[in-house]
Amino acid sequence: MPNEPSNERPGFAKLPEFLVEYADEIERIFAEAAGEIAEFPDGLRELGQALLAKSDPMRNGGTTNGICYLLPYWAGEPAGSPIGLCRELAVANIYMMLHFFLVDDAMDGEEGGPGNGVRAYLSLSELFHERFLRRYARHFSSDSPLWGYNRKYLEEWARVVYRETDLPADPRDVGRLAGKAAPVKLCATGLLIGAGREEDVSRTEEAVDLALAVLQLSDDLADWRDDLPKQANANAFLTLVKERLQPDAALDETAVKRAIYRHGCLDRLADIADSHVARMGLLEGAQPKLAAFQAWIAASIRKDAREVEEWTTKLAAGGGFANYLSKL
Repeated sequence: MPNEPSNERPGFAKLPEFLVEYADEIERIFAEAAGEIAEFPDGLRELGQALLAKSDPMRNGGTTNGICYLLPYWAGEPAGSPIGLCRELAVANIYMMLHFFLVDDAMDGEEGGPGNGVRAYLSLSELFHERFLRRYARHFSSDSPLWGYNRKYLEEWARVVYRETDLPADPRDVGRLAGKAAPVKLCATGLLIGAGREEDVSRTEEAVDLALAVLQLSDDLADWRDDLPKQANANAFLTLVKERLQPDAALDETAVKRAIYRHGCLDRLADIADSHVARMGLLEGAQPKLAAFQAWIAASIRKDAREVEEWTTKLAAGGGFANYLSKL
C-alpha cells in the first residue's frame, strides 16, 4: 500500500523500519492536517500549528504516537481497505490525538503555550474534535454501528481518566493502561465494519489494547518525575516503585532512584512489558506491524533496564556504587 520512501530524508533517519515504510504517507497526512489548521481563527491557528509540528515525526523525531496515525494503514491492509479511506482516517486520528492531548493538559492544569492557557486549550480541542468527526462522517452514516463503538471507547477513556488518581495504576492491567487511549481503536473498528468483518472487531480491540498498554508503560517511565507527587497514583511505573520500597517509605525522586538502581524496578517494568508482548504473540491474526510497534516499544524499555544494570555493575566493580547510593 505505501510507496517506497526516499532514502534522502534526514527527518526519518532514526525511525524504525516499520515506520520508515510509511514516510510518504506520514508527510502527506501531516501536510493535509496543516493545511486545515491554517484556516483556524487567529491565535488558535498558531497554537494548533505548534502542536501539530510537535507531533510530526518528520520534524521532531518522535515515534511513540505513531500508532495514532499509522493504525489506519496497519488495519486497512489486511481488511483490503482503499488507500483513500486509510488516509482520511489517518488525518482524522491526528485531530483526535491532538484533541485528547489538549483535554489531558487542561485536566492537569497545564498553562504553557501561547493564548489564554486552559481556555485556549479547550477552545482548540473542540476545533480538532469537530474535524475528527467530520472525516469519519464522510464514510459512515449516522446509523452505522461505528458510532456505538465510538461511544464505547469514549466511555472507556472517561472511566479510566476520571478515576486514574483514586487507585494506583496497575502495570499488569491491560484494560486500564489502554483505556487512556481507547479512542485510537475507532479507526481499526471502522475499517473492519467497512470491509464487512465486524466479527473481527473484538480480537482487534484486544490487540490494540495490548499495544497501547506497553506504550502507556513507556510513557509512565518517561514521565515519572513530572508525576511526583500529585499524579503518582496515575503512573504505573511508580506503582512498581512503591511495591519494591518499604510500605511507609516517602515517594520522592531519591526513593525512585534507589528503586531503580538498587531494587531493579526498571527490569521489572521491562518484564511486564514483555509479558504483554507475549500475549500479543498468542493472538490469532494479530496485525504484524501493530505487533512490531508494540515489540519495539517494549525493547526500548528493556534497553533502558540493561543500561542501568550495566552502569551499576560497572560502578560496583570500581567500588563507587555504595558512594553513589549514599549521595542519593
